[in-house]
Amino acid sequence: MPRFKMLLTASSLVAIFNAAALKAEEPVEIIVISATSSAQNWLQSPASVDISWPEQSGLLFDSAQLLQGIAGLQADSRANFAQDTRLSVRGFGSRSPFGIRGIYLQQDGIPLSAPDGQGQLASVLLDNVQSIEVLRGPLAVLYGNGAGAVISLRSRQYNQSELTTSVALSEQHQQQQLKLAVVGDKQSLQLAAKQFKTEGYRPHSRAAKDQLQLNWQRQLSDNLQLNLRYDWAYDPYLQDPLSLSPAQWRENPRQTIAAANLFDTEKTVKQHQTSISLTGDGSNPLQLALWQGERAINQRLAFPGSAITSAGGEVLLNRQYHGLKGQYQLALHNKVSAVIGGSAVQTDDRRFGFINDFGQRGALRRDEDNRASNLDGFIRLNYQASAAINWHGGWRYTDLAYQITDYFIQGDNPDDSGQRNYYQQAFAAGVNWQLTPHFAWFASAGKGFETPTLAELAYSAVGGGINLQLDASTNQQWETGVKWQNSQQRASFSLFNIATDNEIIAQRSDGGRTSFANASKTSRVGLEFQWHYQLSTQWRSELSGHILQAEFDDGPAAGKQLPGVAASEVNWQWHFTPLLTVPIHVTLQSHYRSKVFTNDNNSDAAPAAVHFSASINSQQRYQQWQFSQWLSLNNITDKHYVGAVVVNQANGRSFEPAAGREVAAGLSASYYW
Repeated sequence: MPRFKMLLTASSLVAIFNAAALKAEEPVEIIVISATSSAQNWLQSPASVDISWPEQSGLLFDSAQLLQGIAGLQADSRANFAQDTRLSVRGFGSRSPFGIRGIYLQQDGIPLSAPDGQGQLASVLLDNVQSIEVLRGPLAVLYGNGAGAVISLRSRQYNQSELTTSVALSEQHQQQQLKLAVVGDKQSLQLAAKQFKTEGYRPHSRAAKDQLQLNWQRQLSDNLQLNLRYDWAYDPYLQDPLSLSPAQWRENPRQTIAAANLFDTEKTVKQHQTSISLTGDGSNPLQLALWQGERAINQRLAFPGSAITSAGGEVLLNRQYHGLKGQYQLALHNKVSAVIGGSAVQTDDRRFGFINDFGQRGALRRDEDNRASNLDGFIRLNYQASAAINWHGGWRYTDLAYQITDYFIQGDNPDDSGQRNYYQQAFAAGVNWQLTPHFAWFASAGKGFETPTLAELAYSAVGGGINLQLDASTNQQWETGVKWQNSQQRASFSLFNIATDNEIIAQRSDGGRTSFANASKTSRVGLEFQWHYQLSTQWRSELSGHILQAEFDDGPAAGKQLPGVAASEVNWQWHFTPLLTVPIHVTLQSHYRSKVFTNDNNSDAAPAAVHFSASINSQQRYQQWQFSQWLSLNNITDKHYVGAVVVNQANGRSFEPAAGREVAAGLSASYYW
């Protein structure tokens, strides 16, 4: 109760502050919200939504660089290219030992999340992302399995033809890029290619990544556009320096333990995807999308996996996936509109496991086919009750089927074949009341779900074998908040509560293999805030953060905090553009994160940390040419802090060190026609 009173008091203070500030008479800035599937400005949306437009310059190799500063989103960089960025929103996704789960990912309306709810951003060409939209709260559950939040990426759009080449260097990294755009009256073609290499921050952490994206758009009519996109990524080597124990981290956070070299821990990834979509606007907008792709992974873990009941210490995975989705918006009444749609998505995994004979492939220990098939149907409704009051709600039904076929049945190793079906529903409703042209109040409530992923079904904590007894978790949540916006400022404050049954938790993590279990009940209550202020033509400030109390309600860990979740986080950026003959833009950034517990019993935690960074960039235009230069300094004070934690790590190596101080610079040249 004390923490709840604290949140209510804070909510009241912010509401009073915002109401008192409504003296401005400037017009409202319109921001289109795509995650709600209707053209709503930010003030009219009954949800916590943020949109950011990343800088197009810099060394972008980690999605955490793009996602820092978004309220409620905890983006933990592992400084380890063999592991994806660790993302969580309001506690959703915090259990993930690899990849991203609990958060629905999409790019240009095409899912980046698999049917089982697991996704990754490591293969996305980050430099070609124009905008990022993050939808949080109850309305996010309408996007399906594991949609504790929605992260929607939009690829860069070009207004004129251009050719750009750029190079960037730091003490560890180097990258080269080439971008080509040919823009016509009815169609456009864009090509972006990037090569990245690094020596890594620690021994045995070298990495290389090659990426390419091809986009073609054709305007078929005034209201209909055809989009074709091809994505290709190849990571020939991603060495894994492994995590450290708290004692090892305190002794030397830049060290790499002997097991990384002994077993030559490394990952190789190849991925390609072709997607085609048809989008229409006008009075009855529609979207129809098809996609198909393949992802191949070869990874060596830090153990041999030689026992006959083991799945091996080297993983070989080939995933074939494809999907179809469509939605159509229609007007049911002059005040009521609806979006109806559905999707059918399938992944087929051919998975092998071999003994890791100290960096060499040994005998076979796993041979499986894993299939996940997902059928979804949904409806979302919007009711404009008056000029000031807007209602939004919806319902979604999901039929998810897993089929595991085991071909490796020898001696004491049993047949681990099996199947499991999950039939789930999600629904939510929200209201937005725009009290003045600049100030609005919103509230929403909903019920969502999250099924186990194929990886979470793979291992049982006791006796090995598959873990088909895992149930889907269900959550009930509500939020309320206020928004305020004028020509110079934009601010929001939201208060939320989430109660989860059968929370899926990481029960045990050992040597790269994690088993999962259902906890009985967990609860999360918190607040989020963001404030963007254009002080003048020269100064701009961006402040965001959250306070979150997430804990187990019953069981052995009752009253303990959920591991992997920071209780508080604050990001603050200052942008300065001095009035000089040569245009210069300076950015200063600070980031604070509270301590993060590493296990269910809260016996250890990564300490709280604050770190700083700065950058400066400049652009010059001469006729059809544009030249850009930039310089950045990350972790200015060379702070030793933990970038991310591995939850419930059995061997105690739960700390993943963050990068130290790093100077980087780059330049580019663009020709426009």
